[in-house]
Amino acid sequence: MPLSAVTATPSFCADAGALCEPVWDATGNEVLARAAGWLTDEALRILGIVVVALVAMWVLKVLIGRLGRSMIKGAEKVGSYVPERLVPGERSGRSEARAVTLTHIATSVSIAVVVLVATTAILSALGVSLAALIASAGVVGVALGFGAQNLVRDVLAGWFILVEDRYGVGDIIDAGPPVTGTVERITLRSTRLRDINGTVWHIANGEMVRVGNKSQSWSRAVVDVVVTPDADVDRACALLGEVGEELRGEPEWAARITGAPDVLGVHLIDATGVTLRVVCDTEPAGQFQVEREYRKRVLAAFEVAGVPLASVAALPLPPAP
Repeated sequence: MPLSAVTATPSFCADAGALCEPVWDATGNEVLARAAGWLTDEALRILGIVVVALVAMWVLKVLIGRLGRSMIKGAEKVGSYVPERLVPGERSGRSEARAVTLTHIATSVSIAVVVLVATTAILSALGVSLAALIASAGVVGVALGFGAQNLVRDVLAGWFILVEDRYGVGDIIDAGPPVTGTVERITLRSTRLRDINGTVWHIANGEMVRVGNKSQSWSRAVVDVVVTPDADVDRACALLGEVGEELRGEPEWAARITGAPDVLGVHLIDATGVTLRVVCDTEPAGQFQVEREYRKRVLAAFEVAGVPLASVAALPLPPAP
């Protein structure tokens, strides 16, 4: 056998790709032969990993989109406690916004996982030893795990806040004294709201044990009026109802008041006088404006009708010892 035939196949092509030996035979250049072998082995393997990762991302995006929409529909069916007649028309738009937010977050997380797995596979294809990386990551992960417990709790709480629609941007919530205000932003980790004084509060989602939503689906205006003990209570109650019907009949307030005023009558009797209460349903977050206007008109109506309002200053002083 000729010597050229024996030396035609170099040793560096033994573990290279299929094109290494033909390129070596054609050019005799080791660099080109190694490059051709790499392109037919590692490069194709990396390309296959990238293609599989892209397909997995597309499939996950489609599945998460469908799952997000079904979760929103299921949450509304199971958790709805509001009669259909009181559900505003914009609720469907809010559901769509929640679905978009949830699917966006879930898609981002799934893409991050796919990218991490694909990166690990590519490093393995390039011959990078993953044992040391995994070992060091394990040590770091254990150290970070103890510090990330609250972060995981906040993220899970934020996820359920969005899924269950406990509150949304623009809602007025009570997250425990003294934190009461309008929600400006919601993330998986925290909620930002602004109170009536303009103070911005940042609250970790996992720290909110209970939340009172004052503007979900519909609200209720509650007006208490205190009259003197000798006042004509029946006349006062009639005036409260008349003021409410007059307010409801005006176009400016008709859209804000969704239910007829309900005069509950005597609510409390104490040293200050007799407290009368009237309530009426309003649009979400509309109870505050309705209450202020209601009180202003009641004040004027009682003054015209001569119904005396109680005054702490008018109470008799206790006898001197």
